[in-house]
Amino acid sequence: MNDKEECRKMFKQSLKNLSDLAAKQQSNELTNQLVMQPYWIEATVIGLTISKEKEVDTTTLIQHAWADGKQVVVPKVKKGTREMSFYQISSFDDLEDTFFGLKEPMQDCCKKIEKNVIDLVIVPGLGFDLRGFRMGYGGGFYDTYLEGFNGVTCALAFDCQVVRSIPIEDHDQQIDHLIVPHGVIR
Repeated sequence: MNDKEECRKMFKQSLKNLSDLAAKQQSNELTNQLVMQPYWIEATVIGLTISKEKEVDTTTLIQHAWADGKQVVVPKVKKGTREMSFYQISSFDDLEDTFFGLKEPMQDCCKKIEKNVIDLVIVPGLGFDLRGFRMGYGGGFYDTYLEGFNGVTCALAFDCQVVRSIPIEDHDQQIDHLIVPHGVIR
């Protein structure tokens, strides 16, 4: 696959074709896989997005993290830039609806957490390849944020979101671990 936009369209169509039941089952399997990984167990501060539509459901993961006494931090993007910061949430009530249907932390009640404090970031994406590269939505927020990030990165992917190779550019950040419903790819 050579063209990023063509690749994005393919992943979007694959996700659209995924049934709600399959998405729910695979999300549960991905959660079960992740919470057994040493980097999850050892992490005390975990960065996660709030899933929407046909994305891997992060709600259960967040509840898991809270039950395990972990701090959950959620990104807030600065519209019109590629800047993103993480804020700690202790309840889903700490979130507000923002642009593009995103749920982000309310800055007035959530504490900003610096990059060097975060142990693990669960990186979202439309698609992933076997080398650990991801195809995002095109905003560049995660690639910019992960530059110089020293913690562990992991992505969770439905079966239909993984291909052998996706087109990459110099600024694209490779993730450390990729988990699919039936195991760990890297």
